[in-house]
Amino acid sequence: MAHKLDDFIRHALNAQPISGTSLIISLYGDALSHRGGEVWLGSLSLLLEPMGFSDRFVRTSVFRLQKEGWLAVEKLGRRSYYRIAERGMNQFRYAESKIYLSEQPEWDGKWDLLLLERVAKNERNRLKKELDWLGFAQLNTTLMAAPSSTQRDIPALLGELNASDSVIYFRADYPYPRSEQSLKELVSINWSLEQISQHYHEFIVSFRPLMALLRDCHEADLTPERCFQLRLLLIHFYRRIVLRDPMLPDALLPTQWEGLIARNLCINIYQHIDLAATRYVSERCETTIGQLPQPTAAYYRRFGSLHRKMIAQWNERLILIDSE
Repeated sequence: MAHKLDDFIRHALNAQPISGTSLIISLYGDALSHRGGEVWLGSLSLLLEPMGFSDRFVRTSVFRLQKEGWLAVEKLGRRSYYRIAERGMNQFRYAESKIYLSEQPEWDGKWDLLLLERVAKNERNRLKKELDWLGFAQLNTTLMAAPSSTQRDIPALLGELNASDSVIYFRADYPYPRSEQSLKELVSINWSLEQISQHYHEFIVSFRPLMALLRDCHEADLTPERCFQLRLLLIHFYRRIVLRDPMLPDALLPTQWEGLIARNLCINIYQHIDLAATRYVSERCETTIGQLPQPTAAYYRRFGSLHRKMIAQWNERLILIDSE
């Protein structure tokens, strides 16, 4: 069974080109953001070289991420330590709120409408791109819309985008159920649901065999190294899809939504391998103060709640380490 897990890892690595910057963002977001967000450059190489990524690949990728403002570097002697920069942390927190959801967000039936008519044309494209990433869709040349969400603070969002004075914000009701089918068709087109569904379907086809392998394998086959590699690949490929997903409420989604199936699959695999993967990261990573800090409470709230059993196992392991 062990070789089948290794075959799966090799196949996933070779299935499509992997961007170094995107992979390292996945690594920081999943394994490091709730553990101080800082690591020695050499530790990144220790984690990624067994997967076939060279030291040069890692160095080039983190250098680019530093230039783009995702990471900041601190040098101690000849060693470089890369931590998540403030700009990067804001992006990581938003991405995490989508990646590790356990269910679709609740909806009160209201809509957030943003009128960009007074925005200068040279700024409009930038805002549309930012708002699209945040789940808004363009209904016409100057109107963006999204189902209201308690997790989205529109005034604060507009402030962060330097658009508070130019974008007009409305909150709207939808009291006319007769046009519900037309609304769902409009949503499907403007939020590209068919394309997103296809990406989710490809993810399901790729990772469903892994779930079967995990059910059948012996515990000894689930080494920390294998679990780390599987978890990184799982989140890397899932993240690239889910961040395109506007996370619409169930009432606006097609029946048999592929995103729900993909999320449940991701959760089941993640929980199966997470403890050993976390242990592997702890053993391989070094920071400016030594070992990685333990995961914060927010880490255990991923996917609704990362199993209390895992927390108990983790605490038990810490007691054993302290007694050695």
